[in-house]
Amino acid sequence: MKNFWLKYWHVLLDALIDTLKILPILFIVYYLIELIEYKYAQKLQNNRLLKGKASPVIGSLLGSIPQCGFSVVLADLYSRGAIAVGCLVAVFIATSDEAIPILIAYPNKILSILLLIAIKIVWAIVIGYLSAGLFKLLFKKKALAIDTKTQAGNEVADIVKEKSENLNLAKEKSEEKCATIHDGCCHHHVETKSFDWLHPLTHSLKISAFILAVNFVFGCFTDIWVGEHALFNFLSANKYFQPLLTVLVGLIPNCASSVVLTQLFVQGGLSFGALLTGLCMNAGLGFVFLIKTNKNFKENLFIFVLILLSSLALGYGLIWVNL
Repeated sequence: MKNFWLKYWHVLLDALIDTLKILPILFIVYYLIELIEYKYAQKLQNNRLLKGKASPVIGSLLGSIPQCGFSVVLADLYSRGAIAVGCLVAVFIATSDEAIPILIAYPNKILSILLLIAIKIVWAIVIGYLSAGLFKLLFKKKALAIDTKTQAGNEVADIVKEKSENLNLAKEKSEEKCATIHDGCCHHHVETKSFDWLHPLTHSLKISAFILAVNFVFGCFTDIWVGEHALFNFLSANKYFQPLLTVLVGLIPNCASSVVLTQLFVQGGLSFGALLTGLCMNAGLGFVFLIKTNKNFKENLFIFVLILLSSLALGYGLIWVNL
């Protein structure tokens, strides 16, 4: 009985260590978001780069950075309408989490690293633009509302600029208004007269607590309930079904799933196409927080299905590639 509980204690300890590694990234990103909201609350909601035509390109580049914090943060931003759907989809697809750092440790996998990054960025951009087009067709009313809101915000900005003679009066009124109406992440009020440095910390701690719970459950799955070796043997025996299997592993909302997939690839248990399938599907905790923060079920389903199908298409398209 003692050994039984000791296993769970080790899983919990590993989950805590992994969570603590993510916490500084989350705090820095949320601190920057809070700072931007403090100074440019309205501009953040109408940012043309995050919502514009180049947003899938920007998203793919952000997602290619080897970490798992951006998918969580941008899912939060998407739920508040701060980024376009193409940007979010591109981030989710381009994210590789721990795959790149692990592959760097193997000199014979340099070609794999370069191809992995390049293919995921290109595919993220393609599917990002595809999602933007499909989103307008399937969600015409919301797309129109977003465009109208953005246009209205630009018109207001132009009017403010034209009234330069009343600049001082406009500033006073704007400061009084902004001090109470700007909503930040978690729908808290952003006070423009005083920077709330404590909120990024509390927000990061709340997210970290959620990450810790998910990490613990997944750790029990791989270390106690099923086993990493059993998963390896199952995948290596089913090469042509690997993309279907790895996409399921990629669905597990945890950075550790990218570690498992990469280790299986390094050990020869996965094809390169199957690795791409799992890594394109895996967005860390991005999907979890998208569901948690964005209450529109149809939008979440649209994003999920599109990434699922595109990941499978890419994996089977490159199933014959041997690296």
